Amino acid sequence: FDYNKGASFLLIKGKIVRIVSMQQQRLDLIEMFVVSLGGGIGGSLRYLLSFLPIVGQWPLMTILINWLGTLLLAILGSYLSHRSSRLKRWQAFLGTGILGGFTTFSTMLLQTAQLTQSNIVMAGLYLVMTVVGGVLMIILGQYIGHVLCGERL
Repeated sequence: FDYNKGASFLLIKGKIVRIVSMQQQRLDLIEMFVVSLGGGIGGSLRYLLSFLPIVGQWPLMTILINWLGTLLLAILGSYLSHRSSRLKRWQAFLGTGILGGFTTFSTMLLQTAQLTQSNIVMAGLYLVMTVVGGVLMIILGQYIGHVLCGERL
């Protein structure tokens, strides 16, 4: 249970029921709207990138989209972790919304499955490159986020 959201809990007929204030419900709806708006923007950006030419059978655009999204999400998370909680809506809009809509885990898995049908080695390489590259983007993004906050590492 999230006790920090202004909620109360009651035990009714053996079940725990969460009671949320009207003000908190309003804030939750605003945050949902912010995430939805960001998701629409991120998904649209990913769709626009699908118009770029494809080189061979290698799903390079999906790798680049996921690496870029991971890098930006790591920068955002690192930066916002050093800032006030007033920026929470920006995390919801930029992180969960735009970058969540922009990156595409399911497409990466579908493309991996498609590659296994024609070239299992290429599929394995694609999967490893995506994951290892993503981890490297997290490390780089956290470093950049710390630097943006004026921290020396």
